[in-house]
Amino acid sequence: MVAFGATGVLGGWRAGAAPLGSSGSAETGSGGSSGPNSAFYTPPTGPLPAAGTLLRTQAMSTFITIPNRAGGIPASATRILYVSTNGLGKRVAVSGYYLQPARRWTGPGPRPLVSYGPGAHGMGDQCAPSRLVASPTLASPGGPMAEIEALITYNLLARGYGVVSTDYIGLGTPGDHTFAMRVDQGDAVIDAARAALQLPTVDPRTQVALAGYSQGGAATAAAAELIDSYAPDLAKQVVGIYAGGAPTDLRSLLDHLDGQRLGGAIGWAIVGAMALYPDMAQQIPPMLNAEGKRLTNLVRGQCIVATTLIGSPRTSTWTVSGKSIGQLIDETPTLAARVNEQKVGLRAPTDIPILLSSNPVDPTVPVSQGQTLFAEWCAQQPRSLEYRSIAFPVLGGTPLGHIAGGVAGYNEAYDWLADRFAGKAPASGCLRTAPSNGLTTGSAGSSGSS
Repeated sequence: MVAFGATGVLGGWRAGAAPLGSSGSAETGSGGSSGPNSAFYTPPTGPLPAAGTLLRTQAMSTFITIPNRAGGIPASATRILYVSTNGLGKRVAVSGYYLQPARRWTGPGPRPLVSYGPGAHGMGDQCAPSRLVASPTLASPGGPMAEIEALITYNLLARGYGVVSTDYIGLGTPGDHTFAMRVDQGDAVIDAARAALQLPTVDPRTQVALAGYSQGGAATAAAAELIDSYAPDLAKQVVGIYAGGAPTDLRSLLDHLDGQRLGGAIGWAIVGAMALYPDMAQQIPPMLNAEGKRLTNLVRGQCIVATTLIGSPRTSTWTVSGKSIGQLIDETPTLAARVNEQKVGLRAPTDIPILLSSNPVDPTVPVSQGQTLFAEWCAQQPRSLEYRSIAFPVLGGTPLGHIAGGVAGYNEAYDWLADRFAGKAPASGCLRTAPSNGLTTGSAGSSGSS
């Protein structure tokens, strides 16, 4: 794995190392592990134990408390480091955090656990959710950035659930973040749940759900295909999986984002692929011209806000040949095969109930991605699969329309998750509901807690 030792030359730059002109600090981008809490994020030496093992914890404070009708969301926060498995089968250390509501759980059984797949934060270590939940980053080269997931995670806390969130592989810990890599993301969400079940405040027998939107939706969707074989122990406790706004077809997404406001995220995918696959780390750099190398190095240390502000780059200006990244992938069988490995929908999903959602006017992740995944999984005759089209106005044609879809999607997912935890029967087979506005259901409440 490139991010943990193998090398690939990118214009004098070693994959997994700091970009040219950078100190490699954990606070200035990916590749290093210095800066605040660097010791915590540095994996132990020697072979790592089994996937899902909790390596270490650290108590921390949260940056904000969000008030609601129940009087606020106080919670205890714990930073975690745990073991997961990447797409090449190598054990790696991954960071994340766990939030436990201060209120006593009064629902049936022990307090449920939600393993939360966060949306895209960027590539620099300073963008890791477990760092941002404690403190925003304002002045780092890759900033500014705050914990944008608090609106969702705090609503889950308001319902009394414990919430564990992964940072994903390489985001926070040494090495590059393997952004958009299917197995890496799915395993990270699964193993975060396994690790949280080892915390002294979490009942190891409790019910679990997986939930994510955007990158998190891709992660939980991938987990739905992986969990039965990868973590059959955990699968017995998982009662539901929510995947919203999920970019599950990387190849088609590359073409969609090319020239769009978040086109810099194509650079994230390039870095993520080279971090995981040594062959891609060797093949891709010679295809990039000076501008392609400059932008790829730039975005690998940025959070999402800074990457969005790059503009609307076209990848044909990044390459020696003048062809787009998508065209070069199609012309290179080995690259095409690697990219195809990242597609979710080619394998049968679990029989655990699944809810999918999409915003039909999402400018960032086309609604066709969710519709296609639903159709592909339905062909596998799952036990319970729902798809909901949840409309929300696009805000100025910017990626804010994608974020709005996340708020609306979770507004319906909250109640769906509550039904799963309550033991209510899910829909049978495949169910596609009529479009809704996603604004009138699922408001934050206090079910099961007091």
